[in-house]
Amino acid sequence: MGKLMCLTVIIMVSINNTPGNCQTTKNNECIAGVPGIPGTPGTNGQHGPSGRDGKDGQPGSKGDPGKPGEQGPHGPPGKMGPPGATGLIGFPGAPGLKGQPGSCPSRNAFHVGLKTSNPSGGTPIKFQKVFYNENDVYNVETGILTSPVDGVYYLTYHITVYGKNVHLTLKHNSQNVQYMYSVYSSGTQQASGASILVMKKGDKAWLEVYQEKNGLYADSDDDTTFSGFMI
Repeated sequence: MGKLMCLTVIIMVSINNTPGNCQTTKNNECIAGVPGIPGTPGTNGQHGPSGRDGKDGQPGSKGDPGKPGEQGPHGPPGKMGPPGATGLIGFPGAPGLKGQPGSCPSRNAFHVGLKTSNPSGGTPIKFQKVFYNENDVYNVETGILTSPVDGVYYLTYHITVYGKNVHLTLKHNSQNVQYMYSVYSSGTQQASGASILVMKKGDKAWLEVYQEKNGLYADSDDDTTFSGFMI
């Protein structure tokens, strides 16, 4: 019974304190009552129509440069350009390593002397006393120099003249290329001659007495020699 009375009092107080009811005091002042319980929320209204699209705005300011991209593949080579100007001469390089000793080339040289005085004319003079005959270029049996290779030869002869005049000719492949004539007067005399010949491989050269004037002389104290070498 006591609970029922308490509940009745609370309801009555709530009714008396609802909005719109104003309890006045002796000074005609209105005292606000206790707020009521909130009502149930209403339903959502319908969406309004979409608005129109706005106009494009002005271009914005230029942005910061982006990061460099990855390097692309190499393109084909371009055409060769014109030659550039000649550069300055560089500094001398360091000395190279010492090379191996080389071989000394053969000079095809000979030096021969006369054994018998007064050789006959019309044929090569046979100098059969051999002082030097590299590669056997001079044949002591025939009296002929034969070149084993193409080359230039220096030929010289030094003779002793005794008892007769001497008339010699230097022949190259049967052609007369030089004459030497010495007139005998008295005692033993000396004469000489020299020539330079361009000889092909297999070419021949020799000395020959001309017109039987063969006062060539040789003994233990006097020599008549024929010499030559490839330059």
